[in-house]
Amino acid sequence: MDAVRGVVVIGDLLRPDARGGIGGTDRPTAWLFNAVRRQIALAAALPVGLLAPTRCPALADWLGARRPAQRADEWWAAMHADLTPAGPLPDALTEALRGQFCVTYEAPPYLGRLLDRLGVPWLDVRLHPVRFLDDLIFAVRASWPVTQAALLEHALPESLVVATAGLREAMGQFTSEATVPDDTLLVVGQRPMDSTQIVGGRFFDAASHGAEIDRICAAYRAVLLKPHPTGEHHSLLVAAAAGANVLGATTDNVYRLLALPQVTAVLTVNSSAAVEAGYFGKRVHTLAPLPIGLAWRGAVADPGAHVSLDDFVLCPDFWRTVLAPHAAVSAPDGMRLPAKPNRLRIALDSFWNFNEVDTDRIPRGNAQSVSAA
Repeated sequence: MDAVRGVVVIGDLLRPDARGGIGGTDRPTAWLFNAVRRQIALAAALPVGLLAPTRCPALADWLGARRPAQRADEWWAAMHADLTPAGPLPDALTEALRGQFCVTYEAPPYLGRLLDRLGVPWLDVRLHPVRFLDDLIFAVRASWPVTQAALLEHALPESLVVATAGLREAMGQFTSEATVPDDTLLVVGQRPMDSTQIVGGRFFDAASHGAEIDRICAAYRAVLLKPHPTGEHHSLLVAAAAGANVLGATTDNVYRLLALPQVTAVLTVNSSAAVEAGYFGKRVHTLAPLPIGLAWRGAVADPGAHVSLDDFVLCPDFWRTVLAPHAAVSAPDGMRLPAKPNRLRIALDSFWNFNEVDTDRIPRGNAQSVSAA
C-alpha cells in the first residue's frame, strides 16, 4: 500500500478573481471541501484539509511576485497547460502536497502534471456537462488506473440521459409553440474568460474564426443567439454579424429551445451544450476541443475520461473505494442518500439554465423572445 498521511482538497491555484487578485476558485473549492470532508473522515482515519491561495501566504506571495493584477488573466492562460515556466514553487506548497491524497476541483492540466511529478495521487471532481437530469451529476477522474476502473463500475448508464432528454423534449413541445423558422441554428455563447476558453495558452478569440462562423451560419435558414445565462458578454457575438438570417438574441430556456424540431443545429465554442444537444438529435458545430471526455457504464472509455457519477460521490463508500489503495479504510456501510431532485442544484445555489424545467414548470407561450443582437 502506498500510504498517504492525509487528504487535501485543492482547486485551480492560478485562476484570478474578477479584480485580478488571487483565489478565483477558492469558493467552489471550499464548497467541495465542506461537501465531502465528513464522508472522507468516515471512510479513513486521515486529516482532511483545504489548500487555497487565500489561505496559503507563501503561495499568495509567490503569485503576487509573478503577475500584476492587470495581467492576471493573461498569465493564468499562459500557465494553464504547464506551470514549469513560472519557476520553482514555494517550498511551503510542495511540502503541503507531499504525502497527501489530493481531491482537485476542476483540475487544470498544469495541476495534474504537478501532482504527478510530486508522486501525489489525485482525484479530479467537477460538475458534469449534462445538466438536464433530475439533479446535477459529477464527472470524476482518478490518477490511479485501478481506482479509475473501480469508479467505472459505479458509472451511470448513458440510457438515463437519453430517456430524460426525451421527457424534456416532450414537455418543451407540449407546453409551447415555436416562433423560429425551420432549420434554425442556435448559437450558444460562453463566458469569454472561463477556463474552458483557454486554448493553446490564450483565451479563445471568436473573431479570428469569423470566416468559419459565417460559413456555418450561412448554411442555415435562420440563426438565433443564446448568450450564457450568467452574463451578457457573448463569446460568439461575432455571429451576430453573420448575415441577414440572424434573428437576434434570446433569453429563453436553452432546453426548451433544444426541444424544438425547428432548431436543427447548435454552434458553440465548446460549451456543455455541445454535449447536451446531441441527445436532442441536433447537429453540433464546435470551434474548440471539449474540455473533458466522458465515460458511461458499460461503454468503452478512454483512460483519461471522466466517469459519470451521481451523488454516490457524497457517500462514504465512494471515498472508501477511492482511498483503499492509499490508506486503511473502514468497512463499507452501503449508505446512499435518499433520492431528492435538485439536491446539488440547491446546495450550489446554481440552476444555470435549468430554471422552469422539471420542478419549475415551463410557462406556456412562445418558445423564444428575441432582442436586437
